[in-house]
Amino acid sequence: MVKHAIRFMLLFSWIFLPLYPGEKTLSLEEAIARALTHSPDIITAQKELEAVRGKRIEIGALPDPGFVFSREGLQAAPEKGEQEITFGVEQLIEFPGKKALRRQAAASEEEILSAELQSLKLVVTAEVKKAFFKAVHSQTVVTRIEELQEVLKQYQEMAVIRFQAGQVSSLDVLRGRLESLRVRGELIEARRKLREDLASLTLILGEESDGLFSVAGDLSFNPLEKDLSTLRAEAEARPSLRAASFRVEQARSSLLLAQKSALPDFTVGLYYPSLRTSSWGFSVGASIPLWRDRRKGQVLQAEAAIEAAAAGLEARRRKVLTLLEAAYADVRAAEERLALFEKSLLREVESMLELGISQYRHGQIDSLNMLDVYKFYKTTKLEYLGALLAHKIVLADLEAAGER
Repeated sequence: MVKHAIRFMLLFSWIFLPLYPGEKTLSLEEAIARALTHSPDIITAQKELEAVRGKRIEIGALPDPGFVFSREGLQAAPEKGEQEITFGVEQLIEFPGKKALRRQAAASEEEILSAELQSLKLVVTAEVKKAFFKAVHSQTVVTRIEELQEVLKQYQEMAVIRFQAGQVSSLDVLRGRLESLRVRGELIEARRKLREDLASLTLILGEESDGLFSVAGDLSFNPLEKDLSTLRAEAEARPSLRAASFRVEQARSSLLLAQKSALPDFTVGLYYPSLRTSSWGFSVGASIPLWRDRRKGQVLQAEAAIEAAAAGLEARRRKVLTLLEAAYADVRAAEERLALFEKSLLREVESMLELGISQYRHGQIDSLNMLDVYKFYKTTKLEYLGALLAHKIVLADLEAAGER
């Protein structure tokens, strides 16, 4: 009877009574979308990615040509002679393959920043989920305590009736009032915690609060369906691992480019002379890669960069898998705790409360035992909500395990 009354009251309040008058509701999907749009870190990463794309386009272009002016036939003595004035244009042309390697290195850098951006989005999404479900938890705690006040109100009404009938002393009524005051204090604290969690969620969204709002979500228990081997296989495609892999590719391109520095670059020119106006001049030049120390230093740097990038990739893989396994263990532990609640504790406290109310109504237990039953019921219900929140948080951690 009591359980059905509580369910009806909860359904009525959910349909007709919002948490605050005129409030707005925020869903998890909307919260994630807002955070991904307004996060300063994500905006910065996007701009860095755009800059690298511009750099890749710049590398693919030819060097600017040079304008050449020359005057030949200058003499130290005052005698006059013919002087040749030439105007021309020269263009630097790199040895074939060098520009392609530079473009390949720039493309790898673009892939690195793109993967890092995806990694950052995973982290931001996980943080939003944790903040969102904390707000959902606090909101649900407020609702549960309000329900518990109704249960306590039933006890107080029965205590008054039994006191007026001379069946119990005034202590029963007094104990009910004291417990009611205690629950009212818990409700005040729960509402304060809700405001705090909503403010924290607003900060993570990266935007100013536009007034009171509530979160449209629940803490329903949905067990993780994937096993550890599946999660480990999926982790190989994590953005942070892709970024580390592209760092290796970028270092390899730099090594090939350093090795090609031993090959000359060319200069071609086209000239127009002042004396022989009906003819043109043409020139071809080549650089002389004479200094081996420079090339040797570039090769050593590139080889060291490859080894460092490969070591970083392996370290990142170990970190991702280790944190993934730890988060997976936390998820399974949370699910075992929730299973314990749902298989036995919740049903037992529901039955215990109904039995306690019935026994107190008929004088089979005293007020102390009745209030102990009520407190145990309240504690179990709130602990169950805490276990649901813990499960949501470790699931969010699992999704972003090992990322930035």
